[in-house]
Amino acid sequence: MKNINLYFEQGKTYLVLGAPRSGKSSLLKMLAGILPEDKDHVIGGEVAVNTITPRTEGVVWSNVVGYIDQIERLHPYLTVKETWDFAWKCRSGGTHRTPLHGDGPEVDATIKNMDDGMYRVMVILEAMGLTRVKDTFVGDQDTVRGVSGGEKKRVTVGEMSVGDFPILCMDEISTGLDAATTYDICKVIGEVTAIMMNVKIVTLLQPPPETFALFDDLILLSDGMVIYSGPVEEVVPYFESLGYKLPDRMDAADWLQALPTNDGEDFIEAVDRDGFVETPKHLTTDEFHLKFYESEQGKKILKELESPVERTSNNKGLESDKVTKYFRNRYRNNSLASLQLLVSRECLLWWRDKAGIKSRIAQDLLMGVIAGTVFWQGWQEVSSVQGILFQSMLFLSLGAMMKVAPQYAVRGVLYKHQDSNFFPTWTYVCGRSLATIPSSIIDGLLYGTIVYWFVGLAHNDGASFVNYIMFVLITMFSSIGLGLLFSIFSAITKDRSTGQAYMSVSIVLLILFSGFTVTPNNIPPYWIWLYWINIFAWAFRGLIVNEYDSGKYDGDSGQYDASMGRNLTFGELVLTNSGFVDRTGDPYTFEWAGYSILFSLLMIVVAVIMTSIALVKVRFATGKSLANSSIEEIEDDDKEVSQVKVELPFQKVNLTFKDIQYTVISSIEKEKLRLLNGIDGVVEAGKMTALMGSSGAGKTTLMDVLSLRKSSGEIEGEVRLNGHLQEQRSFRRCTGYVEQFDTQSAQLTIRETCEFSAKLRLESTDPSITPESTKKFVDQILDMLELTPIQDFLVGSDDTGGLSFEQNKRLSIAVELVANPSILFLDEPTSGLDARAAAIVMRGLKRIALTGRAVVATIHQPSIAIFNSFDTLLLLKRGGEVVFYGDLGDESSNLIEYLQSYETTPLIQPGENPATWMLTTIGAGNTDTGHQFDYAGAFATSNLRQECQDKISKYEAAVSDDGLVSFPSKYATTTKTQMIEVMKRTWTVYWRSPSYNRTRIIVAALLSLLIGSVFVGNPAPSDETEMRSRLTTVYLSFLIIAINGMNTVLSFFEAERNMFYRHKSAMMYDTPAISTAFTLAEIPFLLGTSLLYTTIFYFMIGFAADAEKFFFYYLFMLLCMSLFTYIGHMLVAICPDAQIAQGFAGLISTCTSLFAGVLIQPQFIPKFWLFMYYILPGHYILEGLLTTQY
Repeated sequence: MKNINLYFEQGKTYLVLGAPRSGKSSLLKMLAGILPEDKDHVIGGEVAVNTITPRTEGVVWSNVVGYIDQIERLHPYLTVKETWDFAWKCRSGGTHRTPLHGDGPEVDATIKNMDDGMYRVMVILEAMGLTRVKDTFVGDQDTVRGVSGGEKKRVTVGEMSVGDFPILCMDEISTGLDAATTYDICKVIGEVTAIMMNVKIVTLLQPPPETFALFDDLILLSDGMVIYSGPVEEVVPYFESLGYKLPDRMDAADWLQALPTNDGEDFIEAVDRDGFVETPKHLTTDEFHLKFYESEQGKKILKELESPVERTSNNKGLESDKVTKYFRNRYRNNSLASLQLLVSRECLLWWRDKAGIKSRIAQDLLMGVIAGTVFWQGWQEVSSVQGILFQSMLFLSLGAMMKVAPQYAVRGVLYKHQDSNFFPTWTYVCGRSLATIPSSIIDGLLYGTIVYWFVGLAHNDGASFVNYIMFVLITMFSSIGLGLLFSIFSAITKDRSTGQAYMSVSIVLLILFSGFTVTPNNIPPYWIWLYWINIFAWAFRGLIVNEYDSGKYDGDSGQYDASMGRNLTFGELVLTNSGFVDRTGDPYTFEWAGYSILFSLLMIVVAVIMTSIALVKVRFATGKSLANSSIEEIEDDDKEVSQVKVELPFQKVNLTFKDIQYTVISSIEKEKLRLLNGIDGVVEAGKMTALMGSSGAGKTTLMDVLSLRKSSGEIEGEVRLNGHLQEQRSFRRCTGYVEQFDTQSAQLTIRETCEFSAKLRLESTDPSITPESTKKFVDQILDMLELTPIQDFLVGSDDTGGLSFEQNKRLSIAVELVANPSILFLDEPTSGLDARAAAIVMRGLKRIALTGRAVVATIHQPSIAIFNSFDTLLLLKRGGEVVFYGDLGDESSNLIEYLQSYETTPLIQPGENPATWMLTTIGAGNTDTGHQFDYAGAFATSNLRQECQDKISKYEAAVSDDGLVSFPSKYATTTKTQMIEVMKRTWTVYWRSPSYNRTRIIVAALLSLLIGSVFVGNPAPSDETEMRSRLTTVYLSFLIIAINGMNTVLSFFEAERNMFYRHKSAMMYDTPAISTAFTLAEIPFLLGTSLLYTTIFYFMIGFAADAEKFFFYYLFMLLCMSLFTYIGHMLVAICPDAQIAQGFAGLISTCTSLFAGVLIQPQFIPKFWLFMYYILPGHYILEGLLTTQY
């Protein structure tokens, strides 16, 4: 941003427009005080609200200026109303009273009634048109079904609107909303602003004329500079005075955003000077900027900025002591009230995650039964008791790791609430921590109870029920403490894979210095401090002492202890031999079991404090675009649309559908809900068909049904291609589908992504398909969608930085288009794009249609030009009913004529956008305007409906073998080609994923150094005790590397699995190709990582300096690492998400450790569990590693 000078007046709404990277979002974030400011990001100048600035002592700026992000960050398991209730209680303190309200019984009574009825929340629910879905989950894209995308955007807007901000910045609030709903929301924003006398600053991407006119003032940006700021009605005359002309039938907003770009030259109006026609020079951004501040409006702004703020009676300002105090308090609630709100919310979120609860209960029961029966009544054997107690702590540790994964998903929600001062961060951490107590109670009672009584731990013969209670309490508090300590990693690591790796290192530290793997008296002095700060060690020691100092083992051992002056009991002897003694050499007594609980409480407090600090100090922001070439820098294609030639042949397809109905089971009432109700239509070759309607009308649902994307629900009706019934295999081969939020592999470039799609989807048996023609075809598509200048940029991601949103949109279209489809389906191709980017996309789609392909697109907020680009319209209303189907006609004349044929239809006004007009007419917005007339019923009996059915019958009657869409094989390429191309792609993905592979290598080095450092310099084992310690160390070394390898791969492989699902749906390649590719791609990294790990560990621990022994030890470690990595692949492949896969990974890890022959020797394993010893890999790996040395 450069030389920004602006003046905002109370009671007004401001619209901010500009092309991509013009500074719209940066301006809003700067006003809200949330732009990063450091040595690389310098902010100059001053922002003031009635003389109060962000640097005014004591004033909390984020309470003065609020900000609504363009990205939806919401809790999926909360309903719409619950989301807003929470926001209102946080931002208002649970009351409608403000410092501007007076006192008195009537005022108090009114405010109480408003508070009891949640008046503000209910009013905004009505204004946003969300009353009917107020009790529906917000949901997400993956696991929780909730409101539609457009409704979710409204939830985001409403969440911040329920708070009280004198100034509210709203960034791109219309993405995903239809034009009528956008109009209604902006109208409400204007009305509320005028009443409350505050300020609203809004950025929109493609505002139609009606919405554009709702705002009081417009701010137009270009390259970070203001080129206009003033009344909306004066902006067009201003730029026309500079020599530019607004074309007929072009939206003013589109025109304004195009002016400072290269396209602006097309709008210059020639001037006749004494018979000579001159074309003025197109102004640069700097010239636009200078001319504006030289204009009367620009001078007015500068004069206002130089004048002191007038304190008039109208300034409900920040001058009074009450109001100033109102903004000096960072939070509306006191800490206790915030804590109560957060505990209530976090417990509700935990309770609603039924899948997670059931999964954990199942694990507790299963592992409790397995461990309890394996060690059945094994209290007589010291090794068995220590083994089961260690196993219990290991199980709880792995379970604690699982609880961290969901915290990464909701971290963005916390960042938003932090920026808006919803609550102190420490209350959030405390609330989340308290909400984990039910889960830990379940662990302690279910798993702990089963294990305790099955194994026969201390409860009689001198012991009491107190020992059982102590066992449960130790496991419960240590489970809470471990979970909270691991939560620190969710605050300080960027992604789940990295956090998982470092948690694995932490588990090594916990286990290695627990007192089980290495007895306390054998831990090197330089590591002993880790033993004393280790929650695992304290809990394990507490469990051991609770058992052996319970009174059950008070029999005389016959071994005399000089310091105690008597023979030791059996319990004391076990504690002494295990190293659990105090400084005087006496064994620990029962109070140490209590100390373990106190230490867990201490660690809980430490974890809460450290997590709170980390969440305040560490912030992971969305990555920036790597493709810095702005759209303005891309030269337009000089070729006429009609001259673009696509060389590869394809079969033209006319798609007909008749009486389509789609029914699902409601997630709330468990009743059948019909989303599509008897829809007919035709998608014709060479034409562009628009699917429109309000949010929730069924546009995307219909397109998913037609494109065979729905795998659930009941589908009725008939779909035909060229008169032939739709057949799944051939249909998928001849169609392309562009999702609204489609994602490509972040590690590939634009060209690599498109070429991969082309090589696997173009029919290899066609003689015209050659490597040269494929490359040329890809070149044409990239050129058609104006991607050629950035074809070598990496796609990237939100975390790493990458392509902009609109560039990703065009790439997604290109990926499908290079497959040479006959029909192209697109879900909201222009949503989230500014007018300029939307025009580029639509120009590309028009070119596609002119080649003879059929194009079907859902669309929300088309400008007049974009709307008129379509040939055919299918208009739906809520409930999935057809309101209009037919050709749009010139300038939408057919649509307008049809709707205006009904007396209840308001006449379209000159310059009004037909798309917005029709949606408002049928009641698609928030206001109920469509209830007076049943347009769906009228269409059902209209001539248009009959014409539609006649057209369907015509195509069905014209069926011929020539029109049959068929392919010689299931896939376009041979298995060999699939293997080669997928392998090349997978290797590229691995090579360009340093965070995944680098983390594995670093963790392997750290683990080997840690374990090796405990035994470095130790002589070879000379007795059974030392040998057992060495055996336990080898056991630990392979177990931890196995756990790390299996868990680290989960989130990485999940992303690739989801990509495979999309590729398989498009019939690109079969399962063997991807499984083989991932198997082979892992090998180089496994070879290197296992070699590094083995080399460090082998020589530090003092194994034989023999090449053959080293090689075989390395071989077994390589096999171990490979096996568990591929098990991780398998778990992700068979589980719906990585979190469930991690649950199974924990189960496999626990069982592997249990049946490896260390915690319980094979001869002591019950016969009915002996098969686990032989089918699990643990003992084979352990035996292989040990036999190489001994």
